[in-house]
Amino acid sequence: MKFTFFRPSIRAIVSVALLASMLAACAPSVKVRSDTDPGVDLGQFKTYGFFSQLGIEGDSYSNLLGQHFRSAISSQMNARGFTESGAPQLQINVSIGAEEKVRVNTYQEPYLYGGYYGMRGYGVYGSPWGYGGGATTTTVRQYTEANVYIDMVDATGHKLVWQGVATFTLTDKMQSQLRETVNNTVEKIFTQFPVSLPASG
Repeated sequence: MKFTFFRPSIRAIVSVALLASMLAACAPSVKVRSDTDPGVDLGQFKTYGFFSQLGIEGDSYSNLLGQHFRSAISSQMNARGFTESGAPQLQINVSIGAEEKVRVNTYQEPYLYGGYYGMRGYGVYGSPWGYGGGATTTTVRQYTEANVYIDMVDATGHKLVWQGVATFTLTDKMQSQLRETVNNTVEKIFTQFPVSLPASG
């Protein structure tokens, strides 16, 4: 019986690996962090409201952006037992910061050299893969890093008691699906909110 062994070329392996790494680098990844006033128990607050004009409700932003954030945050707050009020204990603000950045990737594509001697006895002799000085390729990509800040202020003491921040690379798809982007961002930020969702069931 004759067996035929197939071995992919080193060029094919490297091409697939590079493609995977580039796709991973381009995929939007949201990083979340938060900070809480250690002297404040957020569970003591029962009502919330929004600043009359959020930081994102200016001339530079779409009017829908504020509506989407208010709706997404209200959904998270209501689910945790808070009630929206005209005279709230907690006042909520949302602001956005963006920074243009450049990512530079440099890699060297190896080429095949050396001999493959096949199976001999119980071992493999010779090296099936060889690495040499292939062409060096550099890619440059400009991208926008966005930061979304959700601030909660004690309405009585006018003091910031909690801040949640999401950082991510802004893509064209995210901008075209604004409501979904806002909902996902707010949901991720609230995973670090000190008042948890009630247990289901």
